[in-house]
Amino acid sequence: MVQENESVSESNPNINDLSEVTSKPYRLTIEMPLFFTILSVSLSGVAISNILLYRTCLHSCSHNETECQVFLSPVKNNGSQELEEEVQKYAAFVSMVRTIIESLAPALLSLFLGVWSDTYGRKPLVVWPLLGMSISSGLTVIYSMMDNLGPWWFIATVIPMSLSGGFTGLFTGAFCYLSDVTSKENRSLRMTIVEASVSAGSVIGSLASSYLLRVVGNVYLLLITAFLCAIAYVFTNCCLDESLPGAQKGGIKSLLDFKLIKEMIAECFKKRPNYTRAQILLLTVANSLSIFIMYGTMSLGYLYTRQKLHWAIKQYTIYSAAHTTIAFFGSFFGVVFIQKIFKVSDLTFSMIAFISTAAEYIIKAFAFTTWHMYLAAGISLFRDLSSPLIRSMITKILPAQDIAKVFALMCAIEGVAPLISPAVYNSLYAYTISTFPGAFYLLCSAITGICVTFLGIVQYLRWKSTTITYQNLTNE
Repeated sequence: MVQENESVSESNPNINDLSEVTSKPYRLTIEMPLFFTILSVSLSGVAISNILLYRTCLHSCSHNETECQVFLSPVKNNGSQELEEEVQKYAAFVSMVRTIIESLAPALLSLFLGVWSDTYGRKPLVVWPLLGMSISSGLTVIYSMMDNLGPWWFIATVIPMSLSGGFTGLFTGAFCYLSDVTSKENRSLRMTIVEASVSAGSVIGSLASSYLLRVVGNVYLLLITAFLCAIAYVFTNCCLDESLPGAQKGGIKSLLDFKLIKEMIAECFKKRPNYTRAQILLLTVANSLSIFIMYGTMSLGYLYTRQKLHWAIKQYTIYSAAHTTIAFFGSFFGVVFIQKIFKVSDLTFSMIAFISTAAEYIIKAFAFTTWHMYLAAGISLFRDLSSPLIRSMITKILPAQDIAKVFALMCAIEGVAPLISPAVYNSLYAYTISTFPGAFYLLCSAITGICVTFLGIVQYLRWKSTTITYQNLTNE
């Protein structure tokens, strides 16, 4: 299905036309810090989960060290099965509170960041979160070294990351930066490359984590991840050029200005031709719902496979790496070949990605053996394309001066997701763990179906609307 007139005419001077960028040679910029950051998160993820389970078992559930030691083992011990439900329920609650605290400040800051960056530049939106993540990684190392600290102390490690903007601020800055340095023709590919760098960090981290854990142990593994975060921060601070010409210097006082929120709301909700306002809002909500799912399931994937399939770290990391690798190659194959050869629009391909993802969740919900999980991963090979293609489409239907404001609205909505989704998903998992632990995957599939519906409405509006460019509107 070919979508005609997906973007407004490039001849229009009000549209994001950065043709001068196309003459510059491509070089890695924002991809490097994102790769190192996600590599760090992926390397530490399962180790942190096991430490949290161990501390929960020992300090909160009052079991002895011998009983709880099985949670630190990279090999699943069936002797721990009788403890699994009790410990997992408590650990899931701790993870929920941690995620909420981690996301609270970024959710508030996201209301200001996009509009603020139109004046003061994109680079601070990337540098500040990476500094906070580096500090939080160092605190996590300290926490892992102090066995006398219970699971609730782990929550304190995320405070610097939260106050500096977290992943919400980081990706707001990254995508605004890309909208500055790319043209309409290469924006979809460039955003896919960014997603691919994130996937590459996830794959390498997933594959290496269990082996590094065996070789160096928890503390040194977390020390490595802290070093990777520091590399990402130094690289960005020293090597990344500001993408916004004439950017001013600004601090906290200039950031916390409520006029920025008023300006963002006015621009995002103003009436536009061709049902553009409705399209933007539907696309924004659809993308935000996918983020809602991601945050809700982030801490449950490993717990689900431990409970349902009796996996250990090694099996889960291998699966996680395969899952991400399939999505990595699916994204490149989809954008470079299928989209180019068959002229599939960003909107249509996003719908395909969501439909395949819904099918993946249904298969996972009813999985009872290992190959079911791999089948689900294979069916949804295009799942990672939905977010970059939606963002790419938004940049193509908006004037350049409005892109950061709409991205700010998107990130503000996405910032609320981590405050709600962990409570919903962890509560559902704790309630159904004894009867049907895959129930949360059915919820994921239902929400993904809503995303498909929203994109279908956008498709209808685009068919219905007439082609009116911003240039013509100005002339009238």
